[in-house]
Amino acid sequence: MSAAVDNWPALSFLEALRPGPDEHVDLALLASYSADLASIGAALLALAGKDSDAGRGSPSDLADAVERLRGKMRIIIQRGRLAKMRRTPRIAAVLDQFVREVDFDEAMHSWHPKAALVRTRNNNHEVGWRLWIGSRNLTECVNRDMGLLLVSGRDGAKPISGSGELARALAERAALNGIRPASLASAVSMIAWRAPPGVTVERIRWSTGSGALPIPVPPANADEVVVVSPFIDKRFLASQTPKEKKPPRRVLLTTMREIERLGPSLSAFDELLALDAPDYPVGDPEPEAPQSHDTAEPTAADDEEEEEEEIGLGLHAKLLFVRVGRDRTLWVGSANATDRAWSGRNVEVMAELRITEAVEKGLKALTNSARLVSAPEKEYEPDAAMLEEEALERARAQVAARWAATLSFDGDEARLQHISDIHPDGPHPEEVDFVLEAGSLQGQFMVWPRDSTTLQLGAMPLSERSEFVRLRVSRGEKGLSWLQRAPVDPPFGEERDRAAFVRLLGARGFLLWLAGLLADDGRDEGDWTTEKRKEPTLPSQKIGLDPGLPTLEEILAAWSRDRQKFREIERRVTEYLPAVREQVRHEDAQAGELLRRFENLWRKLKEGLGDRGRGR
Repeated sequence: MSAAVDNWPALSFLEALRPGPDEHVDLALLASYSADLASIGAALLALAGKDSDAGRGSPSDLADAVERLRGKMRIIIQRGRLAKMRRTPRIAAVLDQFVREVDFDEAMHSWHPKAALVRTRNNNHEVGWRLWIGSRNLTECVNRDMGLLLVSGRDGAKPISGSGELARALAERAALNGIRPASLASAVSMIAWRAPPGVTVERIRWSTGSGALPIPVPPANADEVVVVSPFIDKRFLASQTPKEKKPPRRVLLTTMREIERLGPSLSAFDELLALDAPDYPVGDPEPEAPQSHDTAEPTAADDEEEEEEEIGLGLHAKLLFVRVGRDRTLWVGSANATDRAWSGRNVEVMAELRITEAVEKGLKALTNSARLVSAPEKEYEPDAAMLEEEALERARAQVAARWAATLSFDGDEARLQHISDIHPDGPHPEEVDFVLEAGSLQGQFMVWPRDSTTLQLGAMPLSERSEFVRLRVSRGEKGLSWLQRAPVDPPFGEERDRAAFVRLLGARGFLLWLAGLLADDGRDEGDWTTEKRKEPTLPSQKIGLDPGLPTLEEILAAWSRDRQKFREIERRVTEYLPAVREQVRHEDAQAGELLRRFENLWRKLKEGLGDRGRGR
């Protein structure tokens, strides 16, 4: 059998989320240990059915996705594990409403599941469900990951034990208005799920982090045990290598760093295999150059740098396989091969599967791609650089665990305030020689003095306001930076979102967006992550002749073609125009003239259509 057949079928995470052509998503709950803003935006676009084949979308696509999924979607991650983008567009501020963080202290346990529960409705109001469980974090890093996609159905479908517990846990953490965790758990537990060919799902195991779950142990008559994990520890591996008279064939696939760390104890395995370590988001990227409010297009050097980025093939899949005769059991999900993951101290999700020989060949294709190595003669002793990395990670975890800061405003001036009975002096790391800095999403880092519970972040206009706060811990020249939420009361609403989108599009970009909606021709606006907007300079006598702007003919054609869609476009014009009028004050006279001409045209058209314009 060829390698193409032996390998498991490939399905991207975004494909698993994307609804069908006649479906829309009305609930989406995603869990991940870590995330980055670009991937959150990509997931949002996919769930709204607005993403391209490359997982990208235009600014107006993102605006549509935000409007469609506001109040329907949550991404739940471990606090302290949200990475910023290499270049963070201002529009990323609006993604804060979709993220919720779990405040676990990582010195003891972590929020570590990777799952997605999605409910869809089609044009006939029929409900469909999708459930994805796997190892992939919601980041741009590309590694060797493994996931299981289940869809609701009839033929060959059946309810799965544990699915209700997963739904309840996600709903409790998501805290979406109108979603009752108990009701959702009851509904999901009764869903009949269809699994991929050759796979039978026995149960889903959702651990709560209480440490009450036992590690699965291979039976005494097991013929083969295969462990695949980027992280390992001695206790878990000992549980998978029982000392029987006729022990099973034992295979371990991990990374060289872990093999060197555990050393001679790994000699108990019949095959010791290694793949590259997985890629993770950069902990302290190079600082961004200050950006003006009229951002120029990326340079050729920027494009060349992006083209040279390599796709990583590091190991990030987590699998446990046990074969007893012809019976094959495969555990797949988020848990590493460690006692902390499997004993229940972390929150994890794993699916227990019965698989066929054909599916087993996919596992063998993975192990056959690794290199065979020997167990080291001694355990690796960490050097000074590794110890400093570990110290930085401890400092990050301490700040995340102690975080109790909220964001408030006095006019445009933003302020962080930390209020905690447990850590009254602030969220600073325990070691006093670490420096804590904070800043707004687009602002500069400022040192947060120890024993101070407040920090002024500076001016933050409405279009750039976000609950996302940049944090950095450092000692000497080494540091780690990340994002965290600082809640605002009341939360930012639709007014902030519209101001952010109009700020990115500009007045002319807004009119181009409307023209594309009216003509239904998908006009190219670029990608939302690049934040490039270059206003054209037109001779004054040609204002109003720009072929990209809405015309009377396009407006009338859209009205006659689809009255319901036209009413949706009309709603957007009404809701967005106040933000566009505010934005045009910061642009040139030509942009203001274009907007005035459009408003006059729109008003006269509405007066002419009268009641017919409302679809009567």
